[in-house]
Amino acid sequence: MPYAGKKRSGRPTLGVFVPCDPRIDGGSRTRAFNIGRMTAGLLAKGLVLPDGTPPNVFFCPHLVDTEAAADAAARELKDAGAEGLFMTPDTWFFPGKTAMALTAHFPPSTPLACVGGNNASKPGVVGIDALVGAYAQTGRLCPMVIGTMPETGLAPSFDAQTRDEVLDLAYAMLTKVSLQGKRFLSVDTDSMQMETALNHVHAARRFFGLESTRESMKIFADMLRKNGGYDVEELRALREWVVNVRFKDRIFPNTEEVLASGKPFYTGKDIRPPKLSALDKKKLDEGLALYLIIRDYMRDTNAIAGGWTNQLAWGSDRRGLPMSTADIAESLFNSTEDHTGKKPVIPFATENDIQGLLTMVLHCRLSGGRPTLFMDFRKVYEPWEIRKNADSLDLDLSPYLDEPWLRKGFIDGNNSGSASLDYADKAFLFRAVEHYFPGFGFSLGYVSPGGIQGIAGRLAYSDLSGMFTMVQDEARTVDLPAPLLEKACRASDYTWPHTFLTFEHVPAGLIKMGVPANHIHMVTDLPRRRWQHFSDYACVLNGRWENQPEHVEGLDRPIPMLYRTNGGETAAKMLLASRR
Repeated sequence: MPYAGKKRSGRPTLGVFVPCDPRIDGGSRTRAFNIGRMTAGLLAKGLVLPDGTPPNVFFCPHLVDTEAAADAAARELKDAGAEGLFMTPDTWFFPGKTAMALTAHFPPSTPLACVGGNNASKPGVVGIDALVGAYAQTGRLCPMVIGTMPETGLAPSFDAQTRDEVLDLAYAMLTKVSLQGKRFLSVDTDSMQMETALNHVHAARRFFGLESTRESMKIFADMLRKNGGYDVEELRALREWVVNVRFKDRIFPNTEEVLASGKPFYTGKDIRPPKLSALDKKKLDEGLALYLIIRDYMRDTNAIAGGWTNQLAWGSDRRGLPMSTADIAESLFNSTEDHTGKKPVIPFATENDIQGLLTMVLHCRLSGGRPTLFMDFRKVYEPWEIRKNADSLDLDLSPYLDEPWLRKGFIDGNNSGSASLDYADKAFLFRAVEHYFPGFGFSLGYVSPGGIQGIAGRLAYSDLSGMFTMVQDEARTVDLPAPLLEKACRASDYTWPHTFLTFEHVPAGLIKMGVPANHIHMVTDLPRRRWQHFSDYACVLNGRWENQPEHVEGLDRPIPMLYRTNGGETAAKMLLASRR
């Protein structure tokens, strides 16, 4: 079978076919076929799943120019396991006899896309518009890319910009189909009773195709107390890596002294930590063993992500037996390394924040497996407050007048759990403070380096619409002057990870009013239009910030025809959601 690349069992499969006019000449037929094959090759080489492997891409080995050809192609695509379909016309074609006849063999929920060049000779543009318009009349979404390629020649290729646009659309389709039937682990209740962290069992299934396995933390506590559920030798290897490699000479069991000393751990000279006591070693082992236990449990249940209730019953309610904080385990899940070497990211949410976890899963998949950074939306520094703090420090801000963080402000993203090691140049482990986590254990501390660019935000949910909405914007991490950085870190939780973010299009004074919960998430390598394409497939609303244009060329995807003919994106998505 003509797969583009090696077929891998168990991988999601995208299908590519070429609708065509039966009357065209042989050369035009060859060109059209080659464009379809070129597109399939682009998808096979340009897409990766979170584990770094490509999906399967099946290219239909003949043109679809009649009803009979459409039926035969549909059988081949179905036999190949195609779950999403790309159509790549170069000529006029009869939609009802070709593309629509083929897709009629697939469930109406099958994601579709139509891509081609802006070519005049035997115009595919006419066919693309006709096909997309026809699907829109039936109430079906079919996004399109009409890009640029040579208008003549038997083997044209998309230009670089078009390739990027096609891959953004393809990542959205791949994410939608690859999540169907996958599941996440949700351990216990929503910690701290945060309504924004509820486990949306039905909504996650309805919009994302995600299932969940819900588990009590008792089984994990029992395994820890029995010293079971993990391999003792592997725990020894993990401990060796943590203590003598990744955090060598940067594990501090004396957090209260660190806080009281006022020393600049993040910007000053290295400070040697005291030795770990027997209790410290026991509690570090508890946290590391918990990582192995949860990891293996997730493997047994085929879970691709998880959430954990760290506070209250597990680690801070003295009516029970407080256990070691899960922070180090959560961070290891969200990182691309552990004692085994390089590994795929497993999105993992602190406080069992499932809305946050869904955001992380989508961000990770759409970025090709990049680690997501989970953080509290802890403190917003507007320009006036930055200057006020600088004055208190006798800090001259004149060298920084052109810095975005001074002109727009910044936020301090600060959270003890799920902080990815990938966002740290120099990471510490600090013991949990007793009044907050009497079960002790260790969590990361670091300051993310400046210059990391990505997108930051979070999903929200409302019973009023029964839908999810994404609130996010492009953002970048910033480097602050050392005195200001240390002061900002000490204003929140000094020994927890800090990521200082400035948003690209929204000032800090507005950001602080618009984030829908106390946790937000950042990921790199996720263009906005790629997210928007996915939001179309998943029927997720997109929140708009005040005073922002509806469309920015090169940043936003064009509004799908289905939305243009149904009152705009929000109105159309609400109509579509009512059908789910």
